[in-house]
Formats: sequence, C-alpha cells, structure tokens
Amino acid sequence: MSDPTDKNPGDSEATDSESEAADRTVENLAKELADKLRGLKNRDELTDYAVSLLRESNEEAGQHENQQRQVARASKGDAFNPIAFGIPLMVIGLVLCGTGILVGPGLAVIGIATLMVLYGLVVSLFSRRKQRSIE
Repeated sequence: MSDPTDKNPGDSEATDSESEAADRTVENLAKELADKLRGLKNRDELTDYAVSLLRESNEEAGQHENQQRQVARASKGDAFNPIAFGIPLMVIGLVLCGTGILVGPGLAVIGIATLMVLYGLVVSLFSRRKQRSIE
C-alpha cells in the first residue's frame, strides 16, 4: 500500500512551474511600474506610496491566513477553557477585596471565578470520559 503522504513527483514539478510563472509575472509588473515611475517628477513619493501599498497588502494577506488558521482550530472543537479565565478573575476579585472599599464586587467576581473553575473541571472530566469510551 502506498502512504497517502507520499507526493507525486509530477505535482511538485507543476507547483514549481506555477511558482516560476508567478515570479516572472511579479517581476514583469515591478519592471513596468519602475519604468512608469522613472518618467514622473514626484517619483520618490510615488515609489514610497507603492511600497506602502505592497506592505499593507502583504500584511492583510498574513492576517487573512491567520484568521483561516484560527477558524480551522476552532472548528476542530477546541473550546475555551473556563479554568484559564477563572484563575485571573480570582486574582482580580482578591485585589478588589483587598482594597477594603470594593469588597462586595470583589466577592461577586470571586464567586463567578469559582463557578468558572468548577465548570471547567466538570467539563474536562466528562470530556476525558468520552474520549476514553471512544478509544
């Protein structure tokens, strides 16, 4: 049986040729832009503007890829961990209680944090039981 991770040599050649074609296209566009900019009086300003546009475009593409990765991770069922939120809330509640003036709100925050931690423990126990029964 063949391993599904094995790549077909033809696929890498096609990808290389597509990459080379894209590189040539970008190079041709850059040369064309440089030729047009040479003839203008305010070419320094326009060159800086073009570079800033390219940088922004690159950053937007990176952000889009990040968003796609985060959506993929979220769709895998990675739920937020209430314990991770409960612990800092507990600290905030203790600080509020420590002021002496905000004891009431501090106790409320501590109560919410305690409930979050308990809920997180219960969820993690039941999710482990489900995983063991599946295996």
